[in-house]
Amino acid sequence: MNVEQRGIEYRRYVRNKKIIRKKRISNSVYGFDWYKHDSQYSKGKIHCGCGLCKFSKKFGLPTIKDMREESREQILLNDYKMAQ
Repeated sequence: MNVEQRGIEYRRYVRNKKIIRKKRISNSVYGFDWYKHDSQYSKGKIHCGCGLCKFSKKFGLPTIKDMREESREQILLNDYKMAQ
């Protein structure tokens, strides 16, 4: 069984893509670079703990994911009632 593996170039590309994304988040949220060196972005985590980003935990409100799930349940319940 021949398993094709990805090369070093691909892994480097994905790593740089993660670094750029996390750097952009860090600059837009905090206004400065979170880490001293770029290589630390590939292993580190960038979190925003502000109330706007974590509104569901801070205020006890449902997230978009919760609202979609509730909507799906309502649709299934309505279909079940129609079938009876």
